[in-house]
Amino acid sequence: MLSEVPTAVAGAGERWLQGTFDRYARTYGNGPGYAAIVGSGPHAPTLHWERCDGPVRPGDLLLLDMGVEVRSHYTADVTRTFPVSGSFSPVQRQVHDLVERAHRAGLTQVAPGRAFTDFHHAAMEVIARGLDDWGLLPVSVDEALSERGQHHRRYLICGIGHHLGLDVHDCARSSPEAYHGARMAPAMALTVEPGLYFHVHDRTVPPELRGIGVRIEDDLLVTPTGAEILSAALPIDATGLETWTKERI
Repeated sequence: MLSEVPTAVAGAGERWLQGTFDRYARTYGNGPGYAAIVGSGPHAPTLHWERCDGPVRPGDLLLLDMGVEVRSHYTADVTRTFPVSGSFSPVQRQVHDLVERAHRAGLTQVAPGRAFTDFHHAAMEVIARGLDDWGLLPVSVDEALSERGQHHRRYLICGIGHHLGLDVHDCARSSPEAYHGARMAPAMALTVEPGLYFHVHDRTVPPELRGIGVRIEDDLLVTPTGAEILSAALPIDATGLETWTKERI
């Protein structure tokens, strides 16, 4: 996939990357598990950028949210955010590092017997504290994290994960008691996917943050003793992603 980035930069844009992935998924699996998300530069902060009709420019971040539905009809749902030029700028790395810390905090909370919302709250606390360190919260961390606060959610409007199965969001008709109110159990498959989304027009953040969007998403299987990260072959740290990118572009 990343080997096609130079073609995208040369003018084929997000469409080329989306089409490349869809062709691969159809050839080697049953097809794409859902509409592929290819968000480059200012499109990366859009949560579900499925239009995939923009350019890919050097210096941008490239958010790829994709999954292959295999021939058994079960699907994957994985996201990484890559630097198009092979290296994160200092501010891009700053954002990515905060999302990575939130992601790792969420991963530690996936285990049988734990509440399904534990990984969500663990990741959100890291995000809120990081935003507070950057001076972006108008209230205290405790107030932001309270049920009536949620000020940090301006930059992270969605939940941190969902069930995964025959449907990429395998939970649509679940009751609250069977979903967010339930406890994790062995054989459950789910995603953990924190992010930060600073839209290009958002005047509540400094100019250097505007237009940066980062998400990290892994697929996990709850086991009797903890969890297996099914997408562990992909790096999640900025240095690992830079190496991964440079080896393939």
